[in-house]
Amino acid sequence: MLKHLLIITITFTACRGTGEENDPTIPPLVVKKALQWMQNSDPGKREAAYRTFQLYGDEGGAIYRRTLEKARQLHEKKLAEILGDERANPFAELEEIAENLKTERARIYALIKTDYKKDPGKIAMLHREVESLSKLHERALKIASKNGESLTQTIESVAAALSEVDREINLVDGNKTAANESAPARALEQSYEGSVYLQTKETIVRLTREISDLESTHTDNDACDWANPSQKTFARTLNSFRALFALTPLRLEERLSQAAVDHSRDMASLGFFAHESPVPGKKSPGDRARKAGFQGGWSGENIFMGSGSPQAAYNAWFGSDGHRFIMFASGPNLIGVGPHGKHWTMMTGRR
Repeated sequence: MLKHLLIITITFTACRGTGEENDPTIPPLVVKKALQWMQNSDPGKREAAYRTFQLYGDEGGAIYRRTLEKARQLHEKKLAEILGDERANPFAELEEIAENLKTERARIYALIKTDYKKDPGKIAMLHREVESLSKLHERALKIASKNGESLTQTIESVAAALSEVDREINLVDGNKTAANESAPARALEQSYEGSVYLQTKETIVRLTREISDLESTHTDNDACDWANPSQKTFARTLNSFRALFALTPLRLEERLSQAAVDHSRDMASLGFFAHESPVPGKKSPGDRARKAGFQGGWSGENIFMGSGSPQAAYNAWFGSDGHRFIMFASGPNLIGVGPHGKHWTMMTGRR
């Protein structure tokens, strides 16, 4: 840094060698050179530019402040150019897509929770809407998963320079407390372009967490040695669709699943199809959950008869309004899945 300062000092001396040593004005050429160095990627050169103005004392303060403001504008312009360049910023489209995803999630979730009286046309429409949401969700996840290491390094470099400028402006203004608080993150927050970048980072974190929670649940459910393939497949299918709406993925619960299996078995063997069971001690879903030893709070139950296929059970419940409401409820975090032959029982709950 001393070498850098010496070079600029010689330039200053040459510029001021006009016999007007008492002239407090900083030569334009010096200001121009200092501004260039303030944009340099080398922190040492930037610091040398800031320190050089001290040679002129308080008399150069106004010029220094204007130069710092110009430097800030140039840094913010650079941020805008980087973030708007799809080659430099792999996430350039993410905010627009994420906002669209947020809007569509709310709109289609309202459709999911609408009672269509099992109208086939309405249910077909709902399937199309969910499919379109799936494509939008997949697009957002694809962008969010891109490698942003190079962009992060570039933005961090600009943010460091912005925080230095903020520090120097506060020092010129006599605000030493604010100068000590200057930091790259704070500098980005105060810049429109920087705030856009930070918002994009939050979006990436949110989407990454969503998919991470889903994959973690898939892994845990698949690892349940007590669950059969049909139970695991149904849980995976439902959770994949719940993820489209950022709903909590449901973890398979052994006791709740046992209550569901027992009810399916009772319906098959006793020849009834209802939520209310004639079996003593198993009259209601809550009774059955408690009898199976489930310690959490039971919240909903679906029943289906006609196929042993997990997809068939899902499709039947999706097309039946009340059953669909249970599958896509926002409250539960546990699921019990009970297939038995062509009978199915699904129970939701919360621990």
